[in-house]
Amino acid sequence: MAHMFAVSAFRGADVAEGNGPFGSGTMGAVPGLNLNDPAILRCLLEQTPTPTALVEGAADVCSFSNAAFRSLGVVAGATVPAQFPAVSGSLLAAARRAGEAQRTRAAGDDERHWDVRVTPMMGVNGVVRALIVTAEEVPESLVEHDRHMRELSHRVKNTLQLVSSLLTLQTLGAKEPEVRRALQSAGGRIGIVTQAHQRTHASLRADDLDVSGHLRDLCTELEATLPGARRIRVEAEPTCLPVDSVIPFSLIVNELVGNAAKHAYAADEPGGIDISLGRDATGKRRLVVADHGRGLPDGLDVARATTLGLKVVRAFAGQLKGVLRSEPNFPGTRLIVEFPG
Repeated sequence: MAHMFAVSAFRGADVAEGNGPFGSGTMGAVPGLNLNDPAILRCLLEQTPTPTALVEGAADVCSFSNAAFRSLGVVAGATVPAQFPAVSGSLLAAARRAGEAQRTRAAGDDERHWDVRVTPMMGVNGVVRALIVTAEEVPESLVEHDRHMRELSHRVKNTLQLVSSLLTLQTLGAKEPEVRRALQSAGGRIGIVTQAHQRTHASLRADDLDVSGHLRDLCTELEATLPGARRIRVEAEPTCLPVDSVIPFSLIVNELVGNAAKHAYAADEPGGIDISLGRDATGKRRLVVADHGRGLPDGLDVARATTLGLKVVRAFAGQLKGVLRSEPNFPGTRLIVEFPG
């Protein structure tokens, strides 16, 4: 409770006065408290029984740790990851980069498991001024539950790989070109689901996942399958999606990239595919897959087209509560999926 109070109070004071928690300033958001005073902030954090530390600067140096964290060997003046391996440098970097709280579960040196949360303390102009790190020990029953979940996830992955192998065998035995292409497409979709499943289950108990890195990895794999050595260029802002949305999102990307590679250019014509992920002016998330090819056929409405690929995109966009639309790219086409933020 003291942790959350301190974060909220800091934000109110910092925005109002334009000062950080360790500079001079006047009264903050709570009457009677100078929340810009580092002694006040540290006093609040000292009261919580949860191991809590303040981290300032890109070097991940601990500037303050409360009694609960000091008892675990985390003291001011040294880097937190070096003192407490359950807190990784990559987790701290992700919190700074995204400007949003990051959470993970990790094991310490003593085989105990910890729920680690890193909360950015935002200053003026959206700058991360410091990080609050907390670590709560996970009961053994939850550790055992997570172990079973990992085993289940591994079995699901093996099952998906088995299905993919069976489709590959059927593809090799198919004589009709149309049947062969359909089986290849189905196998590709199973591969996308497998990759997304691995990504979402890599960190247990995460409610959201930053899909920007996943998008880059996915496009690297898709690029290797494209004809004519086409290149995919990706620009992606940090974008957190619920874990249940990662597989539909991945399948949308797969279908739109495949559609552009198949229809935008002639077989011997050079050309790439540009993908961007971010937010529009209204705050909606926006995935754009653009090419510089021949453009859509006259009269084709992507919102009503009956081709399988676009029907798949619309179906999964609906799962994200989003819509598919198109616009000219001069030359080429931009296919856009917009969904709530």
